Amino acid sequence: MLNYPGTFVKVCNIDDIFEGEAKLFEINKYDVLVLNVKGDIKAYYGRCAHALGLLEPYSFDGEDRITCPVHLWEYDAVSGKSINPEGSSLFPLDVKVEGNEIFVKVPNIPQLEFKVKWFKMYSESQKIAEVEK
Repeated sequence: MLNYPGTFVKVCNIDDIFEGEAKLFEINKYDVLVLNVKGDIKAYYGRCAHALGLLEPYSFDGEDRITCPVHLWEYDAVSGKSINPEGSSLFPLDVKVEGNEIFVKVPNIPQLEFKVKWFKMYSESQKIAEVEK
């Protein structure tokens, strides 16, 4: 995971997101997509890497794929890496489950700064290289 500036925030309880389900939350003006992928909780910045299209709960196919409703870019639900086209990725948000509660590390910087410094249409390794500059 990237060491982005943020704060862990409780988003919901584990019982609120069934296996194969996704929910979209707005937390501190950030769209946060939380998924239950075969029992594993994942969270992503809820915007497509291509044109910042909103990733709705129905964007998750319930199995292994997230498809942006704007231009149909497809992402692997587990890794966030793009499938079609390749070379991009969603921005993964850190998740921790404590007891029955799901917490997501939500960025605590202005969205414009987040989009410019952290969320770009590049692969994970390219993002890390750019941030380290």
